[in-house]
Amino acid sequence: MRRSFQLVLLLTTVVSSVLSKIDHVKEKTGETHSDPAKLKTKEAPEHIDHKKLFTESFKQRRIEHTTAIESIKKIGKDKRRLFLEDVLKNVQNLLKESREALERTAHRSDSPFPHGSELLKDALSKLHENIAFFTDLSLAFSKFFETKIQKDRKLKTLIVWAYNYSIKTGIFDEETEKKVQLMAQQHEFIEKNEKFFNSYDKDRVKEDLEAEEMKRKEKKSNKAEKKQPKGEL
Repeated sequence: MRRSFQLVLLLTTVVSSVLSKIDHVKEKTGETHSDPAKLKTKEAPEHIDHKKLFTESFKQRRIEHTTAIESIKKIGKDKRRLFLEDVLKNVQNLLKESREALERTAHRSDSPFPHGSELLKDALSKLHENIAFFTDLSLAFSKFFETKIQKDRKLKTLIVWAYNYSIKTGIFDEETEKKVQLMAQQHEFIEKNEKFFNSYDKDRVKEDLEAEEMKRKEKKSNKAEKKQPKGEL
């Protein structure tokens, strides 16, 4: 249990230097394996595609998110609620930090990827990783998060901003974008599709099916009662 707690808490904290560390390791590795003769000559530094590194890091984080969700599902329902409260606070704080940085630097969602700014890369990392993780949480534990969004106006405003901004950057892979769009429909940030169906909350799907079956049986029972002949007066 403790291991599950630690795993998800780690996932909700985005290390601000993660992208710069990737760059540093890549550059250092290149130096280590390069021909000594070539190192002596002054050549133009090799172009580093920071956006590509960013998306690769994001893909790895999404794998960790999936693992985290499965770990949370194994926590007892009573403890799970308190745990989700803590995780939500962490996600909310990181999204706030991201918003403040992006608005302070006037970086628009449709601006080119900030290859030369660690501050902006960190802010974008926090934004995309945490709105994606919020999406996973919201779809997997739908009742809890629907209640939170309905009751907490500040949280709703922040999540709506994060949704709108992240979708417009074009950074999400196709699968993640579909899930984020599903989350937006779930909370009615956008119009809900007539065929909307959240298959990620297995407990709720089961409850809904059982409730539907109960209604069907009641309806069938009522019809049977109406068909029975009334006794003579």
